[in-house]
Amino acid sequence: PEGMSADEFLAALEAADPYSPPTDALPEEDILDLLEGLGQVVRAGNSVVFSADAFDRMLDAVRAYATEHGEVTVADVRDLFGTSRKYALALLEHLDKSRITRRVGDARVMREIA
Repeated sequence: PEGMSADEFLAALEAADPYSPPTDALPEEDILDLLEGLGQVVRAGNSVVFSADAFDRMLDAVRAYATEHGEVTVADVRDLFGTSRKYALALLEHLDKSRITRRVGDARVMREIA
């Protein structure tokens, strides 16, 4: 709802499936900016916002999967977290932009750490 407070939004994230957070009731931009700046949330897309804890767990799992299998796909991420393609794609696109992964065809590979 319009005017949702930071605490209300964090509570809604906490109550939801961490890998499929609500996308229809985001707080205003300045609140999201504040929460992101405080390291409490990670914006993975226009409407996809993960709690920092869920994002860290997803990143660890994606890193482990990609290391073991050489690559990770949207379908792999969807299956790993029992979530939808929308969330899996938002996560991988965010990892690409953050230069954690690199897209190769339909898959992602981990970037070498310099």
